[in-house]
Amino acid sequence: MRWKQIGIVTLGIGLSVLLWHGGRAAPLAATCPRPGWFPTTFGLKDHHVFWYDGFYYLISIYLSPENRFAYGRSADLCVWEELAPVLPQRIPGTWDETAIWAPFVFDESGVYYLYYTGVTHAIVQSIMLATSTNPSDPASWQPQGMIFQPNHPDMVWGNFDAGSDCRDPTMLKVGNIYYLYYTGLDHAGGIVGVATSSSPQGPWNDRGAILTLTDGMAESPALAVHGDSYYLFYNDTYQQGERFRIGPGQTGPWTEAYGFTPGWAHEFWRGQDGYEYTSFLTDYTVTISRLTWDAFYNPPRPFIGENVYHLVLPLIMH
Repeated sequence: MRWKQIGIVTLGIGLSVLLWHGGRAAPLAATCPRPGWFPTTFGLKDHHVFWYDGFYYLISIYLSPENRFAYGRSADLCVWEELAPVLPQRIPGTWDETAIWAPFVFDESGVYYLYYTGVTHAIVQSIMLATSTNPSDPASWQPQGMIFQPNHPDMVWGNFDAGSDCRDPTMLKVGNIYYLYYTGLDHAGGIVGVATSSSPQGPWNDRGAILTLTDGMAESPALAVHGDSYYLFYNDTYQQGERFRIGPGQTGPWTEAYGFTPGWAHEFWRGQDGYEYTSFLTDYTVTISRLTWDAFYNPPRPFIGENVYHLVLPLIMH
């Protein structure tokens, strides 16, 4: 993005400021005034968007009950076809016997890996996997079982009577290493943790917390990469809002937290037009918008919307 001066504004107190414009994002679609999926008979929660064979697919927690995934597809991110639910079978005695949460799809070499949270009757949470080679068919997703439960020394996990936190998986591949991010609870507070593997199916080495919040939980983590910087997004349950931090690598160290509005549970992906997008929850529906970068800052900061302005003070005294 290239900054340019677009005018001088006089504040009426003998002071003028330069108004700088950070650029304009290209329209998402000329014929789509409100991109996103806005079903009227059910709600959506944590979700993911991916591309397959001419369509964008959106998979989401179904609200409610949260015992299957809502599934839809669209050619233009505006008009959505509702498909049959994904993974509708809950089997007693399994790690996902009661509910499934927070889907994330990672594709590699024609195989689509669906990571999600499995929940038992006692609210014990584990990371599960299903795979497909034909995501156009909702029934093609084949469960692969539980693939990860945290075991690093500070983790609070393993209470099979009163619940254990390990949820909201997301995946990032850097070089030949796969990074599986999750949220949970350490003795020091709510965490975003990471596990690594040389395969998208595991086995996984739990490396523990890369971010710890002493108050509240960090939920729905997502990673974005821009230039040489990594951006960790999450919903702060104590601050009650979406936040992001910036780091030089995929595990930090991270800057202070910055607010990110609107919405929560943001996901980040590149469209078939080459532009970056974010999809996020708004009143239990999914809104989709261009993701652009504010180059006024170093490193750049993400923002939603077509325009960003800054007032540069002080400049001209009359």
